[in-house]
Amino acid sequence: MTTPSKSNGTPSKQRRTPAKQTPGSTQRTPAKHRHPLTALQEDEPITSPTPSSILQMPFTPGRTPNKNRGMAFSPMTYTTSPAQSNIGANGRTPMSTPSRTRSDLGSARKLRLVNEQDELEGDIDVNTADNQVVIWGTDVHVNECKRRFIAFLKKFHLNIEEANLEGVDPTKPFYMQKLEEIHLLERPFLNVDCAHFKQIDKTMLNQLIAYPQEVIPIFDIAVNELFFTIYENDTLPHQIQVRPYNVDMFKNMRCLDPEDIDKLVSLTGMVIRSSLIMPEMRSAYFSCNICGFHVQVEIDRGRIAEPTICTSCNTAHSFELIHNRSLFADKQFIKLQETPEEMPAGQTPVTVTIVAHNDLVDAVQPGDRVQVTGIFRAVPVRINPKTRNVRSVYRTFIDVIHFRRHKTFTAVGGLEEQTTNDDEESSSSKFSKERLAQFRNLSERPDIYELLSNAIAPSIFGHEDIKKGILLQLFGGTKKSFTDAGRKSCRSQINILLCGDPGTAKSQLQQYIFRLVPRAQYTNGKGTSAVGLTAYVTKDPETGHLALQTGALVLADNGICCIDEFDKMSESARSILHEV
Repeated sequence: MTTPSKSNGTPSKQRRTPAKQTPGSTQRTPAKHRHPLTALQEDEPITSPTPSSILQMPFTPGRTPNKNRGMAFSPMTYTTSPAQSNIGANGRTPMSTPSRTRSDLGSARKLRLVNEQDELEGDIDVNTADNQVVIWGTDVHVNECKRRFIAFLKKFHLNIEEANLEGVDPTKPFYMQKLEEIHLLERPFLNVDCAHFKQIDKTMLNQLIAYPQEVIPIFDIAVNELFFTIYENDTLPHQIQVRPYNVDMFKNMRCLDPEDIDKLVSLTGMVIRSSLIMPEMRSAYFSCNICGFHVQVEIDRGRIAEPTICTSCNTAHSFELIHNRSLFADKQFIKLQETPEEMPAGQTPVTVTIVAHNDLVDAVQPGDRVQVTGIFRAVPVRINPKTRNVRSVYRTFIDVIHFRRHKTFTAVGGLEEQTTNDDEESSSSKFSKERLAQFRNLSERPDIYELLSNAIAPSIFGHEDIKKGILLQLFGGTKKSFTDAGRKSCRSQINILLCGDPGTAKSQLQQYIFRLVPRAQYTNGKGTSAVGLTAYVTKDPETGHLALQTGALVLADNGICCIDEFDKMSESARSILHEV
């Protein structure tokens, strides 16, 4: 432990302070330097002797650490030495379950050790150990937060109605059944509804929203310790990762401001573009050209801290980056646009860039309406990529933690089958037993056809045949394949052309269908071009690569595309409809 010396206009020097040992306690500072926090530099993170960003918990006295089995539960370091981990000491984690860095969170820079229990403020129930890990500048106590989350997982129950919708047993803890599901399916992701936090522990919810980069790794530690205590001999592809969603802090894209930076936010919108999957370096491997000494450096938000001096041969600037020994993760840029119902009248739609990592890449496609939960980030814009100079203007994006697709009945007939990697269905696709009974009783009525057709645009009088045709288009049919007989396949959807005098509610019917169907697009034929309907090539500002910008017909895939003033379309734009 080092303490800074006083300076009088000259650079301060670090001096080594001898540590005193007291019975039953860890190292303490001298009396004249006694302080509730260890004497670390203000911006200096707690680092381990070995170059690793593996998350380790403080060593518990009375246990012998097993250095060979001290494994990771999250990408952040919560201790001063990997040898102090008690995770592998009790055999809770099998060696075959590897650790995995969470690219959506980054790395922790605000960790401090508390020495004195009597100087802790607040109603924190600390453990017996003298040194306690806290998040510097916050009221988040690591051990206390972990204990609260484990208690939440063990105690939370759903009511009978919600349990029936989820298909779980209401007499058992809900998240303990989710852990059993992880054990059976080997999908190491735990989706946590933040509305459940609000019922049990509002303090933990507030800490999660305010400090997600520090609190979520604590949740990762807790759920992994609990899981491997119950299933000691289980093997997973990697450590379980907690993915919170349904945050109470719902934000409109127009309302995002600097106060939301580094906080957990939830947005709803429509995906309009997704880039190609690109590799992002997560751990850089450097090798010395003189002596061959190698070191691995963890990357924080795209910054590589290249070592300047080799600790083996003391040669300056002798390290070389070895790409094939470095670790990479998948990354994808996605454009999210506000939905038409949220857009104010007369305004252009607002778009937000979201970044997906690892398993969340290719989870959503253009045209999907999703609820995104992630961390709002801001980074400075560089003047030149080859220089260190940056502008005073910042660009913002969202690191995605959870996708939730709005699953509803679509125009192809039935429930949409495509799901995200975080398969969390929205409430629109879950119905109670009473609601299902109403559907069955409604299906037995002899006038069901007329009843449903009259429910389409009820404010428009008449047009029964047109409404019945639209109803058939919404439900769709059965796709028939005649490839064995040498004939073409027969599609299951129909196209409708509305012709009539002005003022006969043709556009109003289209507007109603556009608001009814989730994957629907509305365009005007007078200003529509061929590339606007299909796709056009544009340069991605994030990566610089050429990408396809999707048009109205592509965004309306598995939905309905409403084209008004069809007769005013150009001949080239009208002919392109036969190509898709």
